[in-house]
Amino acid sequence: MELYINTNWTESYANAYIAEAIAWSENGNHATIYTTGSTAEEANAKLVGALGELNLLSKTAIKGAR
Repeated sequence: MELYINTNWTESYANAYIAEAIAWSENGNHATIYTTGSTAEEANAKLVGALGELNLLSKTAIKGAR
């Protein structure tokens, strides 16, 4: 599995910021995870927390991370 996270992907939409991570498996499957926050930093922190709860950060090399 490859996991792509980049803080440059965090975007403002309406009154919220949205952070995004994309995971691809060797079988061609993929999943996208979004989190929101009132600031870009909050959205990114929630994303990192969610990925940690899913055990994706410790087992997967992060590509494209900034």
